Amino acid sequence: MDLKKPRRDQILRDATALFCRYGYAKTTLADVARRSEISRPTLYAEFADKDVLFGAVIETLADDLFARLSAERAHIPSERDRLLHACLGWVASGYDLVQENPEAADLFDPRFAAVRASNTRFEHYLEELLTGSDSPTPLTEMITLSLQGIKRFAENRSHLEALVATLVDTVIAARAV
Repeated sequence: MDLKKPRRDQILRDATALFCRYGYAKTTLADVARRSEISRPTLYAEFADKDVLFGAVIETLADDLFARLSAERAHIPSERDRLLHACLGWVASGYDLVQENPEAADLFDPRFAAVRASNTRFEHYLEELLTGSDSPTPLTEMITLSLQGIKRFAENRSHLEALVATLVDTVIAARAV
């Protein structure tokens, strides 16, 4: 058994909690080491610097989300409902997290390369859902950017859900023409 994996997973859980609570700028590697009850050299052996650790946190969050969405997708019959499920799953989890912890907004800030990579990954996931589209990449990019705006400006969770449903219905209607 690889003993490093449980330690790495614990570091990522601890780092996620700290980035959510304090944001990127206020979270230090010393904070992560202290919370994980490891030395800073041990932390540096796993993650070369804060950017690498932050990227691993983003990637882990994305892995968990995409695994859940993919598992649930198999049980959703219509393209519209699969698209709605994916969009709500992607945007609502981040929305809820930021509502609870405003500093967690860094986890969704496209200034960070890891966040941009996660957004691109979501676009590819949407491409799989939108079968038969002549130009899925511009469409999925438009959906992703629209969802970012919805997440940022929604007044509350029900408003967010209504806006996402409207976006999905608009995309489905436009594809039917």
